[in-house]
Amino acid sequence: MSQPLLSIQGLKAQFNSSSDPVRAIDGVSFDIHEGETFALVGESGCGKSVTALAALRLLPSAAQVTEGKVFYRGVDLLRMPEMRMRENRGARISMIFQDPMTALNPVMCIGDQIAEAAVTHKKADAGEVRKNVIELIKQVGISDAEDRYHSFPHQLSGGMRQRVLIAIALTNDPDLLIADEPTTALDVTIQAQILALLKDLQRQRGMSLWLITHDLGIVSSMADTVAVMYAGQLVEVSSRDAFFKKPAHPYSQRLFDAIPNMDNREEALVTLPGSVPSLSQEFIGCRFAERCEFKMKACLDNDVVDWSIISESQQARCCRIGDIDIKLTEAITETYQTISKMDGESLRVNDLKVHFPIKKGLLKRTVGQVKAVDGVSFEIDAGTTTALVGESGCGKTTLGKALLQLVPITSGVINYKGQNLATLSESDFQAHRDQLQIIFQDPFSSMNPRMLVGEILEEGLRALQPDLVDLAIEERCESLLLKVGLTADVRLRYPHEFSGGQRQRLCIARALAVNPSIIVCDEPTSALDVSVQAQVLNLLKSLQRENSLGYLFITHDLSVVSYIADNVAVMYLGRIVEYGTVNDILNNPSHPYTKALIAAVPTWDSALEKQVIKLPDEMPSPSSPPVGCHFYARCSEAKPECEENYPSTSDISPTHQVNCWLYNNA
Repeated sequence: MSQPLLSIQGLKAQFNSSSDPVRAIDGVSFDIHEGETFALVGESGCGKSVTALAALRLLPSAAQVTEGKVFYRGVDLLRMPEMRMRENRGARISMIFQDPMTALNPVMCIGDQIAEAAVTHKKADAGEVRKNVIELIKQVGISDAEDRYHSFPHQLSGGMRQRVLIAIALTNDPDLLIADEPTTALDVTIQAQILALLKDLQRQRGMSLWLITHDLGIVSSMADTVAVMYAGQLVEVSSRDAFFKKPAHPYSQRLFDAIPNMDNREEALVTLPGSVPSLSQEFIGCRFAERCEFKMKACLDNDVVDWSIISESQQARCCRIGDIDIKLTEAITETYQTISKMDGESLRVNDLKVHFPIKKGLLKRTVGQVKAVDGVSFEIDAGTTTALVGESGCGKTTLGKALLQLVPITSGVINYKGQNLATLSESDFQAHRDQLQIIFQDPFSSMNPRMLVGEILEEGLRALQPDLVDLAIEERCESLLLKVGLTADVRLRYPHEFSGGQRQRLCIARALAVNPSIIVCDEPTSALDVSVQAQVLNLLKSLQRENSLGYLFITHDLSVVSYIADNVAVMYLGRIVEYGTVNDILNNPSHPYTKALIAAVPTWDSALEKQVIKLPDEMPSPSSPPVGCHFYARCSEAKPECEENYPSTSDISPTHQVNCWLYNNA
């Protein structure tokens, strides 16, 4: 085989900010060849991003590489003078960082930021640089390139900002492009476009791609080679075909088992017991042993677990390769008990509107309206989940907040316990606040960092149930923590001392504190790894069955929808364009927008491969929506009447409705 483009050998790196150094990378070795796509997968905190930063010598001052070599075309980058390293970093090896908003300079227009990357490594006159930058903006799929040259990051959508980062990384035609979670915060439609763009650019330029992700669907559609990382070490390296046909390491298999889908709706998802071990400790034996149901004495006693060769294209760091294949497919899962009758109140929403005024001028006169929610109707029955899906900016979160009067309601009906909550004053609505709760998208920012966990849980009880004595409140909080899988002693800790999954459990406990009937779950699993996501989904399902809870589950992850939802509402530009049971929507989508959302979801199952429906990048502004169908300008099936009038609701079946002229025969 030819010499690899990049070869990492025995790389070790640690953070020295505490008394015990954190060994974030501990002996990582792999090769990336010319034109290859190499995917590095694993849970948050396993060392994926640190590996890339160490290879580029971009570690923060508190971290250092303690051992190993990083060869680029046979030259060790770690022993190269910094001046020479700068000639390679950003030119021969480029990186797309995870968060485009923080990676871009907010006070520089995007054209200047792309040009900056060019002039740093090449000498060229200003006119030529500008011409090349505009061509590059076009190449990454941003329309009106000359106008966009002068746009600032805050004026662009998330997908467009990600494209700008790609343009910066490609400015100097690199040999290797490192993409660190390039689609994590993006809608599925934008994600599909970014992945297709990376594929096309890789094919055109012949470059290699190092992809860092925890999404197995993306890995399946992009990778040639897959490496699985756990607790600072690689535990499996395999070709894509071998990995998705039969993952060898127990950890790899559990990642697949934790993926939610329609087939396992009545079962609890397989989860990993315990948590990732602290990387500040000295390890003996297999690092996954404490969480592995197949461990044996050798797993704990061996100083180092050696690699086992399964085939020419697959190897794993495991003592029991070939001994656990059958057992892995027979993992026992808990089956949810079906409850035939649910007791509790239902919520009915009819023609709900939330319009925000646009004020301009010295006197702040109202010159228009942002129609964030524009005539939405749906229902949530006790003990059921209604999923609300759609692209960012369509009004999902605003709708969820409106149900709890966290944003002002313009008009409409929210019927709960025989009352229209939309017309109640703040003081009158207070009587219903304990019944309607919300789990916010970002668990960290939604908790006061200066309050102890116990104080955070007690806050809602003291505000909404003031008659409770201190002892009852304390007992209630301890009971809640046990219910969400935490111990009572965490009451005396602060939010920053918990992992992302644990913080999300705390938010769930806070929402449950006052015994609600309806909970708005706003993207509660969007930032979680698949294994932690499985734990949270299992918890939400079991709590729903115990307490007949109704959920409005806001998400853009359709695999989660397929597992947890009973009904699905598809939202576009402030309106619901399709509504039905989860089976109606996912297996028989009718609206062209719904079809595009479903087609854009990457899948690792080759039997489910589908043709991606490419949508134009930008959604129309909610301040000036189209006169006719709001999706008209992006729809490949549009008819003349779509541009003139908004379609009325058509019944596909008794449980399935759609607003589309393709089904409107009136």
